[in-house]
Amino acid sequence: KAKAKSSPALRGAKAETLQEPAARPLSTRLPRARVVMREMKRRELDWRIGAVVYQIYVDRFAASSDLEKKKSLYPEEATFHTWEELPKGGHLVESAGYYSNELAFWGGDLPSMMSKMDYICDLGVDVMYLQPITRAYSNHKYDTSDYHEMDAQYGTDEDFKKLVETLHEKGLKLVLDFVFNHCGKKANFVQEALKDKESKFRKFFFLGEEYKPHGYKVWGCAPSLVELALETKELQSYLWSGKDSALAKWLQRGADGARLDVASEIGLELLSSITRAAHRHKKG
Repeated sequence: KAKAKSSPALRGAKAETLQEPAARPLSTRLPRARVVMREMKRRELDWRIGAVVYQIYVDRFAASSDLEKKKSLYPEEATFHTWEELPKGGHLVESAGYYSNELAFWGGDLPSMMSKMDYICDLGVDVMYLQPITRAYSNHKYDTSDYHEMDAQYGTDEDFKKLVETLHEKGLKLVLDFVFNHCGKKANFVQEALKDKESKFRKFFFLGEEYKPHGYKVWGCAPSLVELALETKELQSYLWSGKDSALAKWLQRGADGARLDVASEIGLELLSSITRAAHRHKKG
């Protein structure tokens, strides 16, 4: 017989009495062969399944051919390191609001990375996955300041186009890293929202005196990372749902897929929305 069971309340909901379903006999019937073959064929054609993925942190992958020439593209507080030096822990740089190890650069870029393409292909790689390449203040670039613009430290739009063409000629896919959960405090729309109480961008963030000491909600206790109010429709349109969104732009420019930073914190409903949008912007 089914038994009544009292379930604990979730997030303030009242406890309910649930009926446990009656036990059903286990089926030993196997799926039809044609159903299995159809599913196996679908999985075989899906490049995401079983692929060998190679992750690259562009700044640290291959030395730039001329770092001295592009040093003006880096933050004022940046430090530069030779390829023989190892990364070290850091201290807070008050003037920037970042830690010194976030502002330590080795200078890798897309051209230097592409010079190692034979090495990458020899590894048997199917997918190249790049950590964020959009404009940011730090070396890791998870503090996005412009979702539509590639960071000049890594190269030009022409360099990105060449990367896409090279990868596709060799049969590889390209996945880019998108940071939709938070952005960098140096972003223009963050600064405008903080300075102008009438700014249309204020709805993009959690702002107010309750978010001390910065006046905005931070992510991960990092003052350089400002959490985004992803429930805002205008922000969704800017990031992923609109035809001119950041997601649409990079997929249309040649990226084959997207990886989402801290996706587990975005929520299933919004993740589903992002996935549907990605397939609208680029089939496959």
